Amino acid sequence: MKNFGNLLDYLFWRGDITFEQSEFCEVDALILCQLSYLNFDGIVSKNFDKKERIALGALWEKFSAAPDFKERSDLGVLISELTVQLLEMCAKSARFKNVEAAAFVNKIDLKNEEQFCAMTFFNAVSNKNPFVAFRGTDDTIVGWKEDFNLASKTVPAQFDALEYLSFVAKNTSAKISVGGHSKGGNLAIYSAAFCEPKFKRRIEHVYNFDGPGFSENMIQSKEMISLVPALHSYFPKFSIVGRLFHHSGEFQVVESEAFGIMQHEPFSWHIAQGKFETLESFDKASEIFYKTFNEWVEGLSNEQRELFVETLFGTIAASGARTNSELEKNWFKNAMAILKAMGKIDKKTREEISKLLKYLFDIAAHNLIQ
Repeated sequence: MKNFGNLLDYLFWRGDITFEQSEFCEVDALILCQLSYLNFDGIVSKNFDKKERIALGALWEKFSAAPDFKERSDLGVLISELTVQLLEMCAKSARFKNVEAAAFVNKIDLKNEEQFCAMTFFNAVSNKNPFVAFRGTDDTIVGWKEDFNLASKTVPAQFDALEYLSFVAKNTSAKISVGGHSKGGNLAIYSAAFCEPKFKRRIEHVYNFDGPGFSENMIQSKEMISLVPALHSYFPKFSIVGRLFHHSGEFQVVESEAFGIMQHEPFSWHIAQGKFETLESFDKASEIFYKTFNEWVEGLSNEQRELFVETLFGTIAASGARTNSELEKNWFKNAMAILKAMGKIDKKTREEISKLLKYLFDIAAHNLIQ
């Protein structure tokens, strides 16, 4: 019999224990962050006002009764379908049923290459203190392109995260906790680090769950350094997404039952006795990836990074797919379209991309034999 569980098991074991009986912890934070992947458009108010907040118990009733419930429950190939069950279990638990949701913002902007979503929860950290959850990268291809753009510039979602957190801070005088999984973790850190000092003083906790990091220059900034005491970072033992770029502060490595990159999925993380089951270090393969990828990125100019991203996603765009699910659904047809688009890349760009990839493989080979 296994002595660990996942997020659903945690609710089964501890769902009858209120926050007054056992205070808010990192697993609770991950649950709220995971709920932000659901489509609450038209169900959770865009407003922050107390009168428009909806408790998770009532939220599940509206979500499950929605005429488009099936479509709302389809989160694509990358986000676990268990997220819907997670909401149901939260709604039926003494621990989460009275947690209220509000200020739901969901934005896809193809022109500006942005995917952004955030919402705020109440009655979890305390009766007054809100928890801001930023959604990670969803099924949209534009969302993944935005992740890659983190290598060369501040992306639109980071600006919107800063604006959203500032909006929350302006509408409350209480302390605030912030969190996110995947890109949501990056947005949580960025917004908390760069918000106005008068707001930053009220940020109590920042939870990063396997989110990509930042450039060396950015993590050495005074804004990032001052955030470290409030920062809590968690990564699975084989982390890929979370090891893109660099991080500040201490972190914990979490055991996972999944294989390879699928460890990014929060439902695979081990939970025992109400906490994550932690390890002393990452897998060796994760360490090699971290060193190889970041050496490669740091060896490129901004122009080279942008060229690589534009070329990669330009060929994917040729398929006409807007989501990873669409890409997978008609894989052969889309693959043919991508290959055709690659063949149309001008000779100079092809040579530059080949040179960049050779550089990456040379670094990988060097790290593997060390």
